[in-house]
Amino acid sequence: MTLTDQALDEFRDAWHAAEGDDFASRLQRQSLEALVSENDALRPVLFELVNRAQSELDLHLDGETVHQHEANAESFAQLVRGVADATKEVAKHMLGHQRRTSTLRILAPSPGSVRVVLKAATPEEPSGRTAQNTRTPSVDSTSLDTVAVLLSRAQKEGAKVTDDVLSGLTADLPQKAHAGLRRAAKAIDAQGWEIAGELRSQHGFQPVHVGPDGAKALLRVLDERQESSTRANLSGVIDGTRRSIGALWFTPDGAAAIEAAVPSPELMEQAVQHDAANQRVRAEFDVVTIVGKGANPRRRQVHTLRSIEPLPDAQTLI
Repeated sequence: MTLTDQALDEFRDAWHAAEGDDFASRLQRQSLEALVSENDALRPVLFELVNRAQSELDLHLDGETVHQHEANAESFAQLVRGVADATKEVAKHMLGHQRRTSTLRILAPSPGSVRVVLKAATPEEPSGRTAQNTRTPSVDSTSLDTVAVLLSRAQKEGAKVTDDVLSGLTADLPQKAHAGLRRAAKAIDAQGWEIAGELRSQHGFQPVHVGPDGAKALLRVLDERQESSTRANLSGVIDGTRRSIGALWFTPDGAAAIEAAVPSPELMEQAVQHDAANQRVRAEFDVVTIVGKGANPRRRQVHTLRSIEPLPDAQTLI
């Protein structure tokens, strides 16, 4: 059943009105949760409200080395540590901090599977009802989104020798985050794991999949180096977006279409909105020259979106 934006807003308002600790509030929340069980369209909204806009990454391991719901403990630890370390380093970079403790939490996995759920810690709030109807993701939540999108992109383009978007997303991360990603990728590749799961965030529920091919692709781009970087301001139209793999297709005026990396959920949301409105836009990109590894390394230019806005005289395309 499809719900209108007004109906979704009314559900949010009802939940916020029932955030107290008294019996009546708890009873009202139970009633709202029961309503969600009858309408899948409300699941992402309820998740956002319960988790106060913070993301969680649900990963389910499978493959030849997973037997009777058991997997290698050391490799599993390297996977979890790698994702946690990469998320922490991205958060440190965003905040400009030299030192910071990770706030990621592990939820108790469901029985009967090799599974881990990583989530950003829920910010503390005063008890009782809150007047804040719009909560925002923490820096750790945004960083977890970034790492999850990178893993999904790696799997999608695992068979390609070069993938400009994957290179762009990786190059945008702080160098210290590369160590954690390399640790996680090596564990996936060594064990032949096929990891399928879901990133749950305020932007909805997105599938996540990474296996040995994706791990190899990620290890390959982690060995690349940046040779130079310039800025390009281009006007044109958006030809599509894929939130789950951090990609934007853009056709500049009078030039061939490009596929660009979109490094943050906020930028992706802007691109999605402009695309839905069929707006002509002005976009600013980092154009980075990437050099591969080997005796005869290939040089190529990759585009990473930095900002996007509708043109002042933009007219709706029909």
